[in-house]
Amino acid sequence: MFVSVKNPELLRITSSVDNTAYFGGDQEWYEKKWNKDAGCGATSAANLSAYLAASGKGLKNLYPYETMEKSDFTKQMEDLILYVTPGAMGVNHVKKFTDGFDRFLKERNAALTAKVLTTDKVPKAERKLSELMDFVREGLSADCPIAFLNLSKGEEKRIQGWHWITITAAEITEDTVKAIASDEGKRIEFDLGLWFLTTRRHGGLIYYS
Repeated sequence: MFVSVKNPELLRITSSVDNTAYFGGDQEWYEKKWNKDAGCGATSAANLSAYLAASGKGLKNLYPYETMEKSDFTKQMEDLILYVTPGAMGVNHVKKFTDGFDRFLKERNAALTAKVLTTDKVPKAERKLSELMDFVREGLSADCPIAFLNLSKGEEKRIQGWHWITITAAEITEDTVKAIASDEGKRIEFDLGLWFLTTRRHGGLIYYS
């Protein structure tokens, strides 16, 4: 089964300066060096808010800018980092993301609720891939990208550790969950199921509906 947000092209960001197109934001666009280094969580929050604003759900005030030009989207990133703010260890817990993003939504009168799946409460041997499958299916079917925190990449080597990215689609079979995501402005693919079963630290997935 292939499941996706309805319009992944809504995360296409263009730059008229260098005639380049991106898939979602890139933390390198922040002005401050620390934000460039640690702003992946806020970048994912900017992706979610921009998508939700354009998705036809009456949430346009989540993204007040006129275009998805890089210059406008970077303003959204700078807005979101005031809510999803990296501390000394970055945004290293899903609650740090949801606390900040919930405050952003409340200030913009958006009645959305966070749905969260984390790994650290369940030992590796007891994790059920079916739980991940259900969560990913429900989130993407609700037409919300999924913010994904990975502190330990486990056996999946195609993703960065201690990092947030934004999942927009997944291929779900009987025993695998292969994800498509926005990572630093690029489209990547990786084995989310392998990560889920082998990661050794806190991590999780978040969507809003």
